[in-house]
Amino acid sequence: TIEVTFVREGAGSFFTDVPETYWAADEIAWAGENGYMNGISATSFAPGASVSRQQIWMILARLSGADPADMAEAKTWAVDNGISDGTNPGRAVTRQQLAALLYRFVQRNGGGFTGAWAFPLDYPDAGQVSAYAYEALCWMTMRGVITGMADGTLNPHGTATRAQAAVM
Repeated sequence: TIEVTFVREGAGSFFTDVPETYWAADEIAWAGENGYMNGISATSFAPGASVSRQQIWMILARLSGADPADMAEAKTWAVDNGISDGTNPGRAVTRQQLAALLYRFVQRNGGGFTGAWAFPLDYPDAGQVSAYAYEALCWMTMRGVITGMADGTLNPHGTATRAQAAVM
């Protein structure tokens, strides 16, 4: 008799620069294993590096089931689906820009707020949120997709990291 037990290897083993104890290790491993996010190399993810608009376009296109051959096709997909205006492809996204892009994706798929709603952002820097991103950040924080930083702020103008994108 042979008894086999399958044990999942630590999430951090997918990329050498993401230890098992890293706060976003499971999400990064999931994103990599499922082909939604690639590493910067075969073994490195660079979790603290910024994520660009075009990288978000590619991730969302892949999540939708599209398979863009390159960043130009990902941009076309994002523009055609109302996710982005297609500008500044290589620029790093802020946390509020990422929220807006993700929320447009949610809306494209039938989610988001409907009808009248009221959900105040309870963060000390909520007044810094740009008008275009307010609804997106409300919905994302209400759903737990985006949480505050360790210091209790939302940090809407801070650059989003690759780890944050994997988690969101």
